Amino acid sequence: MKRWIYFFLLLVLLGMTLVMLRGYILPDSHVCQYNRKLYPCDPPLAGANVAELQLRLRELGFYIGEINGIYDEATVRAVKEAQLALELEPTGVAEISFWPLLYHAEAETQGVNTEPPPGKVHVEIYLHKLKLVLFSDGEEYASFPIAAGYPATPSPMGEWRVTEKNYRPNDAFGTRWMRLSVPWGGYGVHGTNAPWSVGRVASLGCIRMYNKDVELIYPWIPIGTRIIITGDYQVKFRLPMSKGQVGQDVVLVQWALRAAGFCPGEAGGVFNQETEAAVRELQRFFGLEPTGVVDETVFELINRGEGKEWPPK
Repeated sequence: MKRWIYFFLLLVLLGMTLVMLRGYILPDSHVCQYNRKLYPCDPPLAGANVAELQLRLRELGFYIGEINGIYDEATVRAVKEAQLALELEPTGVAEISFWPLLYHAEAETQGVNTEPPPGKVHVEIYLHKLKLVLFSDGEEYASFPIAAGYPATPSPMGEWRVTEKNYRPNDAFGTRWMRLSVPWGGYGVHGTNAPWSVGRVASLGCIRMYNKDVELIYPWIPIGTRIIITGDYQVKFRLPMSKGQVGQDVVLVQWALRAAGFCPGEAGGVFNQETEAAVRELQRFFGLEPTGVVDETVFELINRGEGKEWPPK
């Protein structure tokens, strides 16, 4: 009997754990790159951060193998060689503190205005230019290089708001973190302990900056600040599209509706009531049944372009 009671209590505990996980982890289909120590083991560790380390070690002449994202023997040897060159104990373990040592230049943007902007701030990020521009009262105030997402893990285009700000201990997110209101994942603007990655497509979707740069703008950007991210990568559209749908394709449809002269609200990636009303208005304008659903016909109408560029760049 006691055995069954223990089994029942174990199931209850497991169920409570799953509920907690559902509440705190599962809503984000994307989580930006996490921080971890890399060390030799069997089977070997693998992931995007291993590939990033291999790339940097190859640039520095320590690694000559394939960029395969596997912390294999060749990668461990390269880490040991780099550690010897840096006068460190050659353990083959890439501690968190090891990453910044692989960068030999001043990790900040030069010639930037360091005085706080006098007006209302918003930020525009151009993925295809790998650039973040800070505006004050609509005028460009300062610009900074960034690292954006890999093609397989692109940064989210859209019109976002800063929802959370945190100081960081110079881990994979650098020294500052600003979360964005992207509804399909945990994306943000943050620093990095891999400053050589700035100026490249190198992240799992977040926007990386030099630590000194993000430290500079961090106090200028209050929670609620508008962050607009644009780019030119291809997006797969899911049609028909209707109220309640969430995703990158929804953002582009919202931008297209606006370019066509209709008002879908902010392009925040959620097909909401405003977006549905804009679709109905477009359908009435073209003599179609006002269903509020983006089908092939509506998609072709808003995708004509008519000389207007969308998404904006």
